[in-house]
Amino acid sequence: MTGESSQRIFGLDLLRTIAILIVVLEHSLPLVSEHFEVLKHLALPDGVDLFFVLSGFLIGGKLISGIEIEKHFRFQQLSSFLQRRWRRTLPNYFLFLGLNLVLIHFALIKGEINTYLLTYFCFLQNMFTPVDFLFWESWSLAVEEWFYLLFPLLLFLLFRIRSSLVSIKRNLLFAILFFLLLPLLYRFYSLYFLPSHKDWDLFYRKLVSTRLDAMGFGLLAAYLKHYAPRLWNFRSGLFFLIGVIGLFLLTYFSNAIHNHYTFSRTLYFSLSAFLVLLLLPQLDQLRVEPFVFKPFAFISRISYSMYLLHLPLYQILFNHFDTSNTALSLLMYGFYWALTIGLSYLIYRYYEKPLMHKKTTNAE
Repeated sequence: MTGESSQRIFGLDLLRTIAILIVVLEHSLPLVSEHFEVLKHLALPDGVDLFFVLSGFLIGGKLISGIEIEKHFRFQQLSSFLQRRWRRTLPNYFLFLGLNLVLIHFALIKGEINTYLLTYFCFLQNMFTPVDFLFWESWSLAVEEWFYLLFPLLLFLLFRIRSSLVSIKRNLLFAILFFLLLPLLYRFYSLYFLPSHKDWDLFYRKLVSTRLDAMGFGLLAAYLKHYAPRLWNFRSGLFFLIGVIGLFLLTYFSNAIHNHYTFSRTLYFSLSAFLVLLLLPQLDQLRVEPFVFKPFAFISRISYSMYLLHLPLYQILFNHFDTSNTALSLLMYGFYWALTIGLSYLIYRYYEKPLMHKKTTNAE
């Protein structure tokens, strides 16, 4: 493997692959679950949580490496970081926002177009209130985009205030703690002072203001890897096992957890992200032969397109599809997966990748 492939880490691509497969499975299983009772009781961890923590880890690692090289975090570094992130994420986001609008207009998928649409153009659709009317999967993208903006901006301000070499680790740690604690505190505030915020999924799981700490745990992992390598590598296999078992238990006992009103809306999200963090030291060291690696690297690369494509495609194919025939349902389900992967690859190959690697005319 050369170039981009040689820089990829199998364990992290494996985690991203598992995350996107879980997300698509959770949204598409109703097509066949009525024919197989066991699928109705399938317990899967939250794939979006895996994405969030992994994003924080990867972005945090890049920022920390750059800061250690420059011994500072200047406006040029902030601007360069944001340009790279926006080239990576915005083209696909706005492509699918437009696609959703077209499909809603022709009544091919569910949704409503009104003035609330304006919030989608600046990622405010779920800042403090739930995402509504259309493009429901965009809730997690809004969380990530605000993280990409707020974390480096906070770092920039901290380095403007305290720029000494001694302050590098302190500035980073302060920014990480800010992201870990503020969303948790807001969840408690929402629980006790905003009585209308009752729905667990809409008002706690899917708001920017309540979920930024998931990426904060990824940042903490990146910090530990760079500044506490002995702790990072200590019993990584054991902690991986604890993380896997913990995520399984959280999923298996999800009904009991949701019955605990306070815990399920506050500390539950912190615990879930922490358990994902425990997976990272072992996964970060995981290497395999190229022929094993390639399928996971492939799905990992197209995962962003898969995330944006799978829901509208599902609605187009199955909103008016009779699922009573088992054989036909299975056939259509296989076709859905093949089409999701195939179209996602085409979008990645001919739209996402060219724009992602396009250099700006002046700065680069």
